[in-house]
Amino acid sequence: MKQQLLGCLAFCKRHAAVCIAIGLGVLSVLMLLGMTAALRSVTVNDNGQALTVLTFSRDHESILASAGITLQPQDVVTASATEIEIDRAFHVTVAVEGGDSTTLCVTEGTVADALKSAQINTVTHTLIEYAPEDTLTANMVIDVKPLENTLRTETEVIAHETTLTFSDDLPAGSRSTQQKGAAGEKTVVYRDYFKDGKLVETEIVSETVTKEPVTELATVGAGALSISPEALTIDANGIPQKYKQVLSGTACAYTAKEGARTSTGTIPAVGTVAVNPKIIPYGSKLFIVSERGYVYGYGVASDTGGGVLTNRILVDLYMDTTEDCFQFGRQQVNVYILE
Repeated sequence: MKQQLLGCLAFCKRHAAVCIAIGLGVLSVLMLLGMTAALRSVTVNDNGQALTVLTFSRDHESILASAGITLQPQDVVTASATEIEIDRAFHVTVAVEGGDSTTLCVTEGTVADALKSAQINTVTHTLIEYAPEDTLTANMVIDVKPLENTLRTETEVIAHETTLTFSDDLPAGSRSTQQKGAAGEKTVVYRDYFKDGKLVETEIVSETVTKEPVTELATVGAGALSISPEALTIDANGIPQKYKQVLSGTACAYTAKEGARTSTGTIPAVGTVAVNPKIIPYGSKLFIVSERGYVYGYGVASDTGGGVLTNRILVDLYMDTTEDCFQFGRQQVNVYILE
């Protein structure tokens, strides 16, 4: 074995140039095989036109650049390892008769899509040539015409806001007004659209405030569950100074699911009171205090129920949660019917 190794070394010394040449040849073959393995074929589908590109690159932008393919900002490119798909953007114009035109840059869609992008109300406008489901094509002009329409001007009320300050210095449920609120006014210009003589749509053209509303500033006595929306004076005994009648009886509490309505059609909220309308007419303004000193406060007779209709209880007081209802339980109350 030793003699064989020494023989090989001797051969290499005598034929060094030949060995180097053989080594370089083998290395070149290996490199060529590696490069051939890295070379791949990529199909470029440019808006329906196919092109095959042989490349070493894995970056689709470089591949497209080497193939001399230029992209526009709105073009959409989808790339995989063996395929690049290019959806070329094109222009579509939506032209309103008697109005402005809007030019869109899209890659696909229907006439309805273009109208939506151009913010054209399809209820108030009619297509002249195309149908909503028609496919968009390059340089398409979509003409639309407004329906017959007229302008009208209305004067409307702007409700004033109210800022309440709660104070322990006032009796619970009382209300003192420092600045009376006043409604504002605005002029609103509407455009009414008609189809076959029938009103189909109304849109606001402009709004102009002609009188600013005045915010009401009031202080209310803390401790009442429901606060009066109007000025209400409570004496030192917790009784309203002005009322038409007082009724005494049992009260319970109830709540309702979201979306429920009262028997008068209102949305129940704190201040909603269920009554027997034969005893307390619907719409009556109330102030309710329990004999234990609990102040429910201001309420409106706007609901009814089995307990009050059968006179087992005098009033049923709406509360936000079941826990509040359980906490209130059943109490004797005085119901003051306000003037």
